[in-house]
Amino acid sequence: MSKNKQTQLMGHIIAGYPTLELSMYAALGIAHAGANYLEVQFPFSDPNADGVVIEEACDKSLAQGFKVTQGFSLLQALSSRLAHTQSKDKTTRLIVMTYANLIFRYGVEEFIKEAKECGAWGMIVPDLPLESDEKLRILAQKYEINIISLIAPKTKASRIKKIAKASDEIVYIVSRSGTTGSKTHIDSTLLEWLKFIRRFCKKPLALGFGINSNEQVEMLKNNVEIIVAGSYFVRFITELSKESKLTPQDYLHKLQEHTKALMGW
Repeated sequence: MSKNKQTQLMGHIIAGYPTLELSMYAALGIAHAGANYLEVQFPFSDPNADGVVIEEACDKSLAQGFKVTQGFSLLQALSSRLAHTQSKDKTTRLIVMTYANLIFRYGVEEFIKEAKECGAWGMIVPDLPLESDEKLRILAQKYEINIISLIAPKTKASRIKKIAKASDEIVYIVSRSGTTGSKTHIDSTLLEWLKFIRRFCKKPLALGFGINSNEQVEMLKNNVEIIVAGSYFVRFITELSKESKLTPQDYLHKLQEHTKALMGW
């Protein structure tokens, strides 16, 4: 990675949390701060890769009646707002993040087609392996949706090559075992792991799971192209949801400030 190139950010919100409207304004705040990518998570009842912070947010969204169609409506609204407020060379790419069961119930092709029509640039489906993806990647190519695959800790070189080849544009590196949320320690072991991956993967690397501070970002900025922060944002949105007097615009401005604090912008 070039040391002169600014590290990019992939932010994260839960569709419908704390409400559909406020999740949109939180997303706009992250995007307006300069996030290059934004994961819009469609909540699922059993998010096996997510920690307590995201799991509880998903549960609350579902308890409030979240439906997949609402997720697509949110995506469409976000895409439209960003198209009017961002220049073409500084567009936040929207990524649908969810789990396989939800996509299967909706219909794989129908889900991908709808995601594309609503402005999605890519998709992350962490529990769908390469070998049995129900034609997800074939259909994604048909509708020009980028599938972002994950490389877990201790993955063998042969597997890294296979995942890198199957991934579109970028590859998501899971920084440690377990679920999201807990702080990841940036140490020599992790940095050596990233060097090992680069031997077999020439695509830009996005590193996630437990990135919660600017200190971590500074330690990683010359080692990965993209920082992924999920629980960092959902935890802050949860804190904001406890303040009853905040307006949608307050969410936008506070998420904008929170994003800049993480990245040092």
